[in-house]
Amino acid sequence: MRYAMVLGVTLASFGASASERWTAPYQIEDASGRTTRVILGAQAPEDVASRLQVMTLVGRHGLAEARFQRTEAVCTKEEDFGLPPVCHTVGVYTQAPGTPDLGEPLVALAGAVQGTVSGPAPTTPPERPAPGQWTSGTFERPVDEGANPYLPEDFPAPDYRWRAGADGRVALETRRGGKMEATLVPLDTCTQERQGPFTRLQCFPGAPHIAPDDTPGASLLYVDRKPLVVSFADYGEATTALVAALHVGGDTQYLVRVGLKGQAVTGLLLREGNTWRLLLRPADYPVLGC
Repeated sequence: MRYAMVLGVTLASFGASASERWTAPYQIEDASGRTTRVILGAQAPEDVASRLQVMTLVGRHGLAEARFQRTEAVCTKEEDFGLPPVCHTVGVYTQAPGTPDLGEPLVALAGAVQGTVSGPAPTTPPERPAPGQWTSGTFERPVDEGANPYLPEDFPAPDYRWRAGADGRVALETRRGGKMEATLVPLDTCTQERQGPFTRLQCFPGAPHIAPDDTPGASLLYVDRKPLVVSFADYGEATTALVAALHVGGDTQYLVRVGLKGQAVTGLLLREGNTWRLLLRPADYPVLGC
């Protein structure tokens, strides 16, 4: 991999393999002053005090190094249903002295990262997509990694294509493990917009799950005609919203808000050579709805 932007820590210290330069961002639960609470999961990773001693906090205004202080268990009780409390673990981090105000906190990155942050590129006005631009005989697989946290590891990931049916309407077809699934998203329910190098289709409602009338039932992010992220309103919002751009070592990575089943998390979208990757760290069950 050509990225060598994580500085000041060894790869082992943040749980990456020797060939891995980036790991998925950690979600931020809240921040107060120079203290930030980072969601580590249902349980803290082993040796968190050494493996995640340093985090880089990413905010709207910049990046800042932060040091690990302690872990805390956060529990919520479902009193209406008489269920036992569900808990997750946060890491409490303190921003290093002399670092600037970051503004709204976005994510935390493992290790020390040096760079800058900018807002996402402006979005063009929505327009109706041209069927000829999107119809294809070839199925493509999005690049999101870890987008289905509640499915078995060997469960096949879906492929997608836009294809005209017998009635002439173009719709999104889904194939999983070589088997076709129902066609449920007509292209004529979608709008198209450009944002930087990406094209986004938002479909209203036109999705396999219930979504409010004023929100998309499906959101699909493409580069050229390659699908990067496909998000459905599945007990949560359908979104592929760009949050910010990270400029590190002469390269640009993107923070993108991705709607998953029952949750939306911010992932890191990056390019390695001719390959795009989206690194996601889905929230554990105890933090759904937080």
